[in-house]
Amino acid sequence: MDQHPVPRQITTFEFKLIGFMTLRQFLYLVIFFPIGFIVYKIIPIPFVNIVLGVLIGVVGIAFAFIPIQDRPLETWLKNFIKRINSPTQYVFKKQSDKIGSIEELYFTSDPHLALTHIETKKKLNAYIQSTKKDENENSTKAEVHAKKQQGHINDLLQQTKNTNPTEIKKADVQLLGKSAVSKQDTIKQPFVTGVVKNRKQIPLPGTMVSIQDPTGMQIRLLKTNPHGVFATYSPLHSGDYQFEISDPKGNYFFDTMNVHIDSEKQVPLMIYSKETL
Repeated sequence: MDQHPVPRQITTFEFKLIGFMTLRQFLYLVIFFPIGFIVYKIIPIPFVNIVLGVLIGVVGIAFAFIPIQDRPLETWLKNFIKRINSPTQYVFKKQSDKIGSIEELYFTSDPHLALTHIETKKKLNAYIQSTKKDENENSTKAEVHAKKQQGHINDLLQQTKNTNPTEIKKADVQLLGKSAVSKQDTIKQPFVTGVVKNRKQIPLPGTMVSIQDPTGMQIRLLKTNPHGVFATYSPLHSGDYQFEISDPKGNYFFDTMNVHIDSEKQVPLMIYSKETL
């Protein structure tokens, strides 16, 4: 296994500005050595002043050059003082003390706003009830009118069986024509429908379907919906037609299909692409 060196902590790196010492080390020596010399001169006892002066100088050297676990002595001293002054026991209080800054807070509500809200809610409910009532009345009127019109149509149909058609009024003929047209509109169905899928049975939206007559003239151009379905409501004459399917994106390819279309209801076409599974 290859061994790689652990990256060093470069954020705390200190440059050596004064010889082999950093600025921090130089300041420790500049501070502690003069203090040791001053102690040596002040204390009159010969042996004691030498010991204390040397001890203060050694402390300065230790702070400057002796780290413990890659940490300088000043860090250990700072953490020691912080730990001595911090509490060693913590007491849990089930009910915490109140925060003084929020003891005197209070909330008031404007009665005018409350009354306005109530009145607005009442007006809204009244409006909703009135609209529902109008809708019910309109629906009942429409149902009654439709029933009357259907009854009148049935009476006219019964009369045509027993009387001469020339005796029927022109308005009644128009009414019969409108009812027939409306029935035709309700049962309008697509003439030719189909589904375009790939070999994995996935519908292909946006596929173009061109319907051509035997001479190659395009008579319909259809496009599949998001479900891969295409349809035309315009009737086609009975005969043979060519269906050319193309993918605008060029991801799928299709063969040209020859389809015979009758005037009766056409069976939906199933078209699949040529790619392999």
